[in-house]
Amino acid sequence: MHHPGFNKTENYGSSKAATGAHASDYGPSSNDVGTRAGTGTWNGPAPTGARDPAAAAAAAAAANLTAANEATTALLSTGQRIPMIGLGTYQLKSADAVKKALELGYRHFDCAAFYGNEAIVGEGLAKFVAAGRRSELFVTSKVWNTHHKPADARASVQQSLKDLGLQQLDLVLVHWPEAWAAGSDPEGTVIPDDSISLLDTWRGLEALVDEGLVAALGLSNCSLTQVEEVLAAAKHKPVCNQIELHPLLAQRKLVGVSYRKGVVSVAYSPLGIGSPELLQHPVVAQIAAETGKTPVQVLLKYNMQRGVVVIPKASSPEHLAANLQGMFSWRLNNQQKILLDTMDAGKRFIDPKWKNWGDKEEGGVAKPSIVLAAAAAAAPTAAEQ
Repeated sequence: MHHPGFNKTENYGSSKAATGAHASDYGPSSNDVGTRAGTGTWNGPAPTGARDPAAAAAAAAAANLTAANEATTALLSTGQRIPMIGLGTYQLKSADAVKKALELGYRHFDCAAFYGNEAIVGEGLAKFVAAGRRSELFVTSKVWNTHHKPADARASVQQSLKDLGLQQLDLVLVHWPEAWAAGSDPEGTVIPDDSISLLDTWRGLEALVDEGLVAALGLSNCSLTQVEEVLAAAKHKPVCNQIELHPLLAQRKLVGVSYRKGVVSVAYSPLGIGSPELLQHPVVAQIAAETGKTPVQVLLKYNMQRGVVVIPKASSPEHLAANLQGMFSWRLNNQQKILLDTMDAGKRFIDPKWKNWGDKEEGGVAKPSIVLAAAAAAAPTAAEQ
């Protein structure tokens, strides 16, 4: 169940309830997301009953899902509101891009110590902050793998605050759950530091929340098992998990179970690092033509409509504007959602050689098919009996 007051996401059943459509139009597994998070995204792959194109198209038309006044923020378990669209600052090289983003209406800036450009971001934010408008911003930073020891994590956050010109960070993430020894190179030799656990790092960061240097903590690149581990032990619960998400990598179980536990998903690389494999995918092209939107806007809406915050990278005024303006006045209909669901292929564009992603089915409640298969494997054979 949702945390009380949590932001709603939609599923195929929510539009059924809104329009009075029969359950058979959407399948028996439809859920009302005013009380449940469904099965994973908006949530989950389309119910069997919704896969008939004619029925789905008729239901979508009846629901009038092409025009909407969508939420511009997601509610975090701390009570903070995080803007649904932020600016990813990886490889950003100009303070002017930050200034332009502010002018266009961006208020969410996703930064990281590892990006090496937080001073540039801080330069772009400086005038806005000096004008007394700090409370309008939501600024995230991240602690890199070589700074997992509590003292190093503290130093990292303090340096980020200095570079960004801020007194407090709205959110600090553990960039990756892997701890490395100093001198490790993500493009070369990586030296794991087994002396520090993810929970050790988390407890060190919790002290910064207690001191008021950080408002909230989150995770990044974590599995569902790791999210659950931190949730179980934390005093200050993780408010989000930042992960790669787009139609080719839906990660439905991770998104859905996290949401039900009060952990919002934030999508990095929501455009698949600009790959033609995603941007020029026939399904994306078809939906872009149907909606009169660009492929980029369709891909961003895919995540936003299932309750996922997006942080696309952009620097040109044209791209900055296209990624934000007009994104809250329309939505995908059920048939378009069904088509996007068919794209999921477990395709990662960010897949470093040192990262073991584990089993996507670990954590949460095991699928009945997995439980039954394990029981069958453990059962004695006739010969053993």
